[in-house]
Amino acid sequence: MQSRQQLIPDLLTEAAYQISTTFKATRHNVITTNTYITQEANIYALLQQRIHADYQTDILCFPHQDIPISSKHPVWLISLHPCQQEQPHQTDVYVLSIALARSRELYCSYIYDVSRKKLYHAIKGGGAFLNEQRLRREEVMPLNEAVLRIKADYLHESNKRVPANKRVGVASQSTALEICRVAEGETDLFMAMIEPPHAFAAASLIVEEVGVRLMTVEGKPLCWYKESSLWVGVV
Repeated sequence: MQSRQQLIPDLLTEAAYQISTTFKATRHNVITTNTYITQEANIYALLQQRIHADYQTDILCFPHQDIPISSKHPVWLISLHPCQQEQPHQTDVYVLSIALARSRELYCSYIYDVSRKKLYHAIKGGGAFLNEQRLRREEVMPLNEAVLRIKADYLHESNKRVPANKRVGVASQSTALEICRVAEGETDLFMAMIEPPHAFAAASLIVEEVGVRLMTVEGKPLCWYKESSLWVGVV
């Protein structure tokens, strides 16, 4: 039997194949809200079936479900995030994230950006990787040189479409992916107001292993299983 960490890449591959195949069969490849909701449910059902085939006592926690942090069994946080379409009729515009926790501590996380074929993953104490290449950010960027991305709910309505300057942009991707962009070095700072744990838990372990500072906007330690604001950066 595969270990949980060995099983996750296979799960991501199966999920990517299923949702891409279904979307391609959709007339004109138009992704509607109903199509997305249906596929989300199908993906969650697939993952639940596959995981419980080997690990019957593990607890699977999907978005909008409470996280049983006191459980003695391993807890899986699983979520599917839509992404911004870069090309007309693009079908693989989503990110799938899986985080594993035990005894109130995250110890493994995977985030798969399907459209860009990027697999981010981290093991507690074992580093973070992008497609098997080690990620590390040791530099500290001066704030006036840093590239910032801010979640739209952080901004005044008049500023949501017009950034204050060329180094400040409105975040267009899922929170999980925006955090990974900081870990990868595409941006230097990401801020968001109120986010649920499923949006950031898996990515939080990745940036911690990369060496990026991670906290709430108020400067307090981030708790992976509680709704929170986010401040992630190398500034």
